Amino acid sequence: MQTIRWAIVGLGKISRRMQKVIKSVEGAELVACVSSSKERAMAYGEQYDIPLRLTYAELEADPSVVDAVYICTHMNQHAKPAITYLKLGLSVLVEKTFATSIQEAQSIIDCAKENNSLVMEAMWTRFLPATLALQDVLANDNVGKILSTKSKFEVGIGHGPKSRVFNKAVGGGSLLDIGIYPTTYTHMLLGVPEKLEAKAKMKNGVDLNCDTKFYYKDGVVADTRVSTEFMTLKEFYNIECENATIKVPSFFDARKIKIKYKDGRKSRTIKGFGRRNKPDGFMHEIIHFGQLIRDGIKESPVMTHEVTMQVMQLMHEQLKQVGYYD
Repeated sequence: MQTIRWAIVGLGKISRRMQKVIKSVEGAELVACVSSSKERAMAYGEQYDIPLRLTYAELEADPSVVDAVYICTHMNQHAKPAITYLKLGLSVLVEKTFATSIQEAQSIIDCAKENNSLVMEAMWTRFLPATLALQDVLANDNVGKILSTKSKFEVGIGHGPKSRVFNKAVGGGSLLDIGIYPTTYTHMLLGVPEKLEAKAKMKNGVDLNCDTKFYYKDGVVADTRVSTEFMTLKEFYNIECENATIKVPSFFDARKIKIKYKDGRKSRTIKGFGRRNKPDGFMHEIIHFGQLIRDGIKESPVMTHEVTMQVMQLMHEQLKQVGYYD
């Protein structure tokens, strides 16, 4: 099996988790860490035992040292390095949210197509075994059509007043930070809505929380709530179907699915997906992305370019309605 040589671009908090995951995946090797600061790259590489400690320009000068680049800079800085490395023929995994605007997102995808390069949004939830199991239940378990959904993702833990999530300049706000999860999940289940209505609590131009209703044909409504405001951790996604109610606790990193049938069948819980982070849920997208490279495939069949752009449209509309854009 071809070993995929990885570089991490952007050395913030999430990179520390991803570097462990890449090292744990068979057929993946972390060979480089990349920063705008040579000093930071050197310190990071020393701390995590990464052989190549590069600046952006150094990787650009010799891209042959890696096969894949994982970009986890601040959201407002995704597009420039993604486009740079796609032009060089590297495969690029871009952390969600893919970009801060539709235009940026489209420019990244256009560049990948023009250069016959692979790019994918790192929406790891789509690759979880529990997510795949949920899709199988909806398709094959006679639960009937979806009538409505309700979800919540509130997480203020670890965000001090100076956190990036409250800094509009770097793509802060509850929607761009965590709203991408229920928006993507809702799109996965129901597709593009006929319309949506979003309301948020704003402070200094940033949404602290947001409540959104997605309206579909036949009266189907999906309710989502996200918040970075409170010191709480609440995450669930509930699906009301014709013949069953399905609950997915901690849906973004799900470990089980609860199904309560309405037609006399015994309720059941589907487990066996492993404890959270053991293995880490990030590994599934790394495995998927690596196989795309080995097979010479330039677009993921799961996180397609169309899916990313449709979700970006939904994010744009929510941000527009709550007054995020100047």
